Amino acid sequence: MTQQEERLIEAPQAGVAAAAAEGRRRLEDFTEARDEIWDRLQDANRVWVERMQQEAALTAELASKLTASRSFSDTATALQDWTSKHVEMTTEDTRRLFADAQQMFKLGACFWSNSAQIPSPETAPRFAS
Repeated sequence: MTQQEERLIEAPQAGVAAAAAEGRRRLEDFTEARDEIWDRLQDANRVWVERMQQEAALTAELASKLTASRSFSDTATALQDWTSKHVEMTTEDTRRLFADAQQMFKLGACFWSNSAQIPSPETAPRFAS
């Protein structure tokens, strides 16, 4: 076998190895991004469940205060307190929602930018055709 024939045989093998390494790296990037997105979703879910429990407790507290009220003034005070707390909680919810959405968009952008990277010079001929 001549040297030229040996080079012709070795060249595709090097390309295959480079493509396999590139594929492995992309799969690892994908897995890492997926895990991070999943972790963020689980954290957000936990926070929202806690928030719903707080809402239920606040509503139960309002119900007990309204049941115990003996005058219009007591009723108005209970409703005013509930409204004030509810507005505070809604403001927190809005901030949290935007922060969560921003994190998801950021992670998604990272994920898609990694998956759309230009192939390395070793694998470029594979994608040229």
